[in-house]
Amino acid sequence: MARGKSRKKTRNRRRMNLRRLLVCGLIVFGLLGGVAIWHRLAPPATRERIESVTLNVIDLARENRSMPRELVFWLDLLSDKIPLARGKTVAPGVTIESDLMVLGGTPASPEPLDFLQNKGYLAGYDNNHRNPAWVAYRVFPPKYKSGKRPDKFAPDPRTRAKVRSSAYSNSGYDRGHMAPNRAIAVCHGGEAQVETFLMSNVVPQLHGLNAAFWEAMESRVIERYTRRFGQVWVMCGPVYEAGKTPVKIGSDVSVPDAFFLIISTHEKDASTKDITDTGLMRTEAFLVPHRAIAAKEDPSKYLASVREIEQRTGLDFFPLLSSEVQDALESEPAKRAW
Repeated sequence: MARGKSRKKTRNRRRMNLRRLLVCGLIVFGLLGGVAIWHRLAPPATRERIESVTLNVIDLARENRSMPRELVFWLDLLSDKIPLARGKTVAPGVTIESDLMVLGGTPASPEPLDFLQNKGYLAGYDNNHRNPAWVAYRVFPPKYKSGKRPDKFAPDPRTRAKVRSSAYSNSGYDRGHMAPNRAIAVCHGGEAQVETFLMSNVVPQLHGLNAAFWEAMESRVIERYTRRFGQVWVMCGPVYEAGKTPVKIGSDVSVPDAFFLIISTHEKDASTKDITDTGLMRTEAFLVPHRAIAAKEDPSKYLASVREIEQRTGLDFFPLLSSEVQDALESEPAKRAW
């Protein structure tokens, strides 16, 4: 009897969710259809303002955590059709191999770094700060189930700085993954997941950032971006304030003042048979201060240009691309988070 009631409740809940999805969808898409007609008839000078207002409405809806996931997906797709949200796309000028872990070359550094190649990500390890200076990985629609989370972190024998998990004990900081455990697991498999628990992949992160906004951004990429764009390339790492000695924990591990996150997509024109077509690339970048930030915070608040991140870190991103392409990708921040 109890089982029958439970099934009935589940069916009723599904019907209510479906009804809510349909009602919300009809209202939102009806309004946006009217806006699309207005946009088409408006003079060019007012179109960007119309796009901005439309995107504000879309963002209010799709960033609402109670919004059904399917409707969020359709709102994401709709947002991608609006030029202001889509941002600048650039032909990279070089052929992009689909299985590359990083687009446009690994970041160049003025300081020597240990280059670490793993099954699901790459890292440039800074032995002075005892943290990765950068981590790069590629994700795509999941192909594996996430395995059991490893129960401990391991020192990386490849680095000169042999940081142990105990360096973080009672420090007030989480062992913050740069290459995320779950995303690497579902894209690259169990062995790759285990490698995300190497100490060469973690940095000190406040729990109020690591388990909130930073985790939400990781989820955004693997759950929403891969569904929309297919393959997505990510580079991330710590930022230290110039001229300031960083706070240290444990065995001289530096605590970052902020974190960078650079996300890129690459799209080939499916309608062309031109084998010389290098497709279009676009990038959005974030500078996230090292403080507690709620998961629901608007990511657009932390948009930055790649050039600013280069100035703050000393790294040179996309070094294999021409200076003209780099300028186009790096000089201005995206107008909105995708």
